[in-house]
Amino acid sequence: MIVETDEAMRTHLDEILQRSETAKKTARSFLSLESASLTLGVMCTIGPLCFISFLNAFRERYPGVEVTVIEGAANHLTDLLTEGTLDIALLARPEPFDHRLRAEPVYRERFGLAFSTGHPFETRNTLHLTDVQGEAYLERINCEYGNHIDELCRNIGFDIRSAFRSEREDWILAMIAARMGVCFIAEYSANHPGVCHRPVVDPEIIREVSLVSVADRAPSPAISAFAKAVTEHDWQTAEA
Repeated sequence: MIVETDEAMRTHLDEILQRSETAKKTARSFLSLESASLTLGVMCTIGPLCFISFLNAFRERYPGVEVTVIEGAANHLTDLLTEGTLDIALLARPEPFDHRLRAEPVYRERFGLAFSTGHPFETRNTLHLTDVQGEAYLERINCEYGNHIDELCRNIGFDIRSAFRSEREDWILAMIAARMGVCFIAEYSANHPGVCHRPVVDPEIIREVSLVSVADRAPSPAISAFAKAVTEHDWQTAEA
């Protein structure tokens, strides 16, 4: 009975040691980002070109991190973030973020009017809110600054009346290129063949894109690495 007990104990200890070594190996892999995952929310109104350039650079630096990108409207992504569906998100809004969220600014861009090449606006360096009057307006339903811009226009005495509305950014840009109208949009998002953009001044409208996370949620090593890479990235060069 004693021999059987000793053998059983050794087997049990061997199993514990093996599990311990497996756990250590998994932890080392996790901490070194050899195998990790991250779910990122990105506003559908963010221009993809400069951001894809960043993602490519991040992938080259951390090839073991699997990044899942979920696109959506700002308010929806905020809900997903607080629910825990997203680890982190790139968001912008004219008003302050909820106190439960931590927002670190990433880059700033100007709002302006997008219009087709050959439009009379093309000869000007800047535009005014009032320049939209008399133009067929194409409304971007998911624009997080839409209500803010509407209010600015009402404050100077006119309402924007839409000829077309769409939640698809690519459709709006395609309609602009087809000379169907103009729209207010952030400068780095107005990237489409046949589309020009001029910033609006007096008042100038600036969008600040931030990396947003839940304030009281401890970040994983993958999230920390991603946040560090975002803040170190040269967004101005990428956006130029």
